[in-house]
This record gives sequence, C-alpha cells and structure tokens, in this order.
Amino acid sequence: MLNLKIYTTVNSYLNENREVLEQRELENNIILGICHSFKDKDVQMPDCHFISVFDGNEFKATAVRTLPKVIVSGTTKNKEDIQLLANYFSENKINIKGVVGETLYSEAFTEYFKKNKASNRQLLVHKLDKVNDLVLAEGEFKVAKHGAVEYLSEWSNQFQHDAHAFPKKTKTEIHSFIKNLIANGDLFTWIKNGDLVSMAGIVRRTNNIGIVGQVYTPKHLRGKGYARSCVLKLSEHILKSGYKNCGLFTESANPTSNKIYKEIGYNVSTQFSDIAFE
Repeated sequence: MLNLKIYTTVNSYLNENREVLEQRELENNIILGICHSFKDKDVQMPDCHFISVFDGNEFKATAVRTLPKVIVSGTTKNKEDIQLLANYFSENKINIKGVVGETLYSEAFTEYFKKNKASNRQLLVHKLDKVNDLVLAEGEFKVAKHGAVEYLSEWSNQFQHDAHAFPKKTKTEIHSFIKNLIANGDLFTWIKNGDLVSMAGIVRRTNNIGIVGQVYTPKHLRGKGYARSCVLKLSEHILKSGYKNCGLFTESANPTSNKIYKEIGYNVSTQFSDIAFE
C-alpha cells in the first residue's frame, strides 16, 4: 500500500532517501545538490518541503520544494505513484510555479496537480567520464576574477533569457549568484588577447559528479569554438579534482550545443521536462 512520508529536516530526508537517490546520482543531481547546499541540515524550514512515496518499505518517488518549482524524481514506472506527491501540494495549498524532473515524473505530477502548462522545456541530461582530445580555440582558460562580476552577471542575465529559464532571476539575484560562484572558485572564463570571450561554471556538486552550467558566449563571438574550449577545460578540471563524472543540461531543441557537447565527450543519459504553470 502506498504511503506518503513527510520530512521536517534535510538530514531526516537524506537518512531515509540518500541511498536510493545516489543509485541514480546524475538523474537526482538537483535534489542531491540542493540538500548538500544547506549548511545546517537539522534545522526545520517551514517554507521547504521534502516528501517521499513508499510502497511498504520500498521507495517509489520523491519531491523537494525549496524554490518556486518542485523537483520530482523516482524509481517507479507507474505514473500513479506520483499522485500522492501532487495531492500533497494541492491539499496543503502550497504555491508552486512549476515542476522539473525526468519527463515521466514531471508530466505525471502536472496531470495530477491539475495545472495548465505555461511552458514546457524539454531538457537533455548529459554525462561525461572522459574528455576527448580536441583542438582548442585560441586563448586561455582562467578562473573568473572578482573584478569581472558585473560583466559576467550581465552575461548570466542574457544566458537565462537565451535558455528560456522560468521563473527568471532578478538582476540582484543573478549578481549574488555570480559573486558566490567567483568567490568559491567555481566560475571560469575563456580569454583571448586579454578579453573575456566565454564563460562556464560548476553550478552544483554531488559526491561523484560536478554539474556544468552558465555556459555563455556573447552572440558576436559565437562560432569560434570559445564555449567548446571553455567547457572542455572545465570538464577536465572537474575530473582532475576527483569527481568521477561531469554532467550538464541542454535544451533538446538546441542542436548546436548538443553537437558541441557530444564532441567534447558528453552523452545523453536521460530527458527532463521543465514545466511552468499558468
């Protein structure tokens, strides 16, 4: 019989769900990354929600909400196992702006949550364990400096528009995000003749995977191999830092970026649907 379990802290959630989540570490990188980001994992946060569905003692599905969207995942192939998750948010009148997860789970959640879609981005999740040997573009791979925070924040703002991200971050939120990436040594740039021409960063970590994101090159500089070179060197850096794999997300409707990442050594692992509600 299916039952829903509600957790009041990150640690209580991880204690019962970590093992099964880490069996599909790339597919669950958003949930695991969010959990790892909490400094105090024993504090109760009323605005955050960690819930899982079990059939007896067998894990079936889970949902985490710390942001405006719910992240949903599971091991089940039966979409009806997702219904308890959607019902929890409906019955408790929790305001959410969308859902993201592997397509089976996010589509089922939307169906049972009974919300119309404002948009539905189809995302490919890629995995790399070895970087291919490619000729790099002219330039150098460098860690981003604090003095470039304003410049790179503008790039990040343009990135979210190009990537059709929803909901959009405010410029203040973007500035803080980029500032933190730089402070942690997680944002990198490709520099040619002293000028910044591309960027890419480590946006999330799990135990064994570094997730690449914020890949951006200004439009007038595209087609010269800067992003490919930057991501290749960043992927190499992640692997040399002790991670077994790199991961990244792309839109399935973007054949150019998908081709570039495949050349570097990335292969599609699964497909996500990023759904925004009306």
